[in-house]
Amino acid sequence: MKFNHSFFRKFIGVVLFFLLIGAQLKAQEISDSVADALKSKILGKLNHFTFGMYIDTYYNATLDSDQDTSNIVPFSANCPIQDQIRMNIAALEFYYNTDKVRGKLVIQYGDAPNLMASSGSQWIKTIRQANFGFNIVKNLWVDFGYILNPVGYESSWAVLNQISFVTVGGYFEPGSVLGAKLSYKFSDKFSAGIMIGNPFSLAYAQNTHMAGLTFINYQPLPNLNITYNNFFGNQALIDAEMKNNILYNNLIVTYSPIKSVSLVGEFDFASQTNSHLPPDTNKIASMFSGFLQARYLFGKVFAVSARYEVMNDPNGFLTGVNLFTQRGVRTNGFAFSVEYKPITFGYLRLAYRYLEGYPGSKIFASYTSDNMHAIIFSTGIRF
Repeated sequence: MKFNHSFFRKFIGVVLFFLLIGAQLKAQEISDSVADALKSKILGKLNHFTFGMYIDTYYNATLDSDQDTSNIVPFSANCPIQDQIRMNIAALEFYYNTDKVRGKLVIQYGDAPNLMASSGSQWIKTIRQANFGFNIVKNLWVDFGYILNPVGYESSWAVLNQISFVTVGGYFEPGSVLGAKLSYKFSDKFSAGIMIGNPFSLAYAQNTHMAGLTFINYQPLPNLNITYNNFFGNQALIDAEMKNNILYNNLIVTYSPIKSVSLVGEFDFASQTNSHLPPDTNKIASMFSGFLQARYLFGKVFAVSARYEVMNDPNGFLTGVNLFTQRGVRTNGFAFSVEYKPITFGYLRLAYRYLEGYPGSKIFASYTSDNMHAIIFSTGIRF
């Protein structure tokens, strides 16, 4: 039988063709597998991200302010500009959470961050939070960066409050800290932690002295929560001869006797060395502030809130010394607020506020009045 070379060459060519196609398909399959794995890895990380946005506007109508030459309301952590439609906050929020790593970045603009940053730290006013943390062991976390201070129930973000504007005492509470935080959850009812770093706020000028904080949270009942926070450290500037060691104590109790009622009580007490008024400036000075607040929810969309507040800093080591009375700020006042939530992530609030200062202090209306009346409308969305 004669060997057919032509047929053999064709057969070998067909086999090589299919082998080549198979190799290409296999390579494509491997390439697709790698691409899918890469996509899965990227998307898997994105699955741990949470993004958000918050926008809040307001109108602060001060009453009996004919002699007021300033448009800024004193001691305002938010809603600070009077008789204008203004923007409290426009913010973007980014969060990353896994079992081992977490991170927060919140950028903010508006009237509130412009006022709450001290003159020496304006660069940080647009950053509300910028930190990351690691899980060391179960329930133990360590975080680094620009971290919110746990002191105080109220927030400069109106959306986090039942009454949009912050008390005078809340205005002078310690601000956020650039440093580190160690926190541990002992049980479902008890957690605690410590922080160390530099504070950034109006009351505490930036210096190279480190400040410390401790915080304890206890929930003995599902409807009862007790929180204690403190702030301590030398608040004198770096070149000062005298030390101004402060201990700021903050106690917060929240209680909800029934589902539609929520009650809040806060008391702050602080003392600082070498801060007394003359003649003995080496003595320890003290101050206190606090408020009582109640909120009642009608159905799911309406709520009413009421609050009484008090603040007294006789030596002015936090608030400064008044030119007329030669003492620090003393105020008391009350507020009523009505809230309507047409959607779960949005609200409209209408409130009345009254503040009264120390007789003769003239701390309101451009140093012409001892008291202030205001009607404040605020609205916002956060999702």
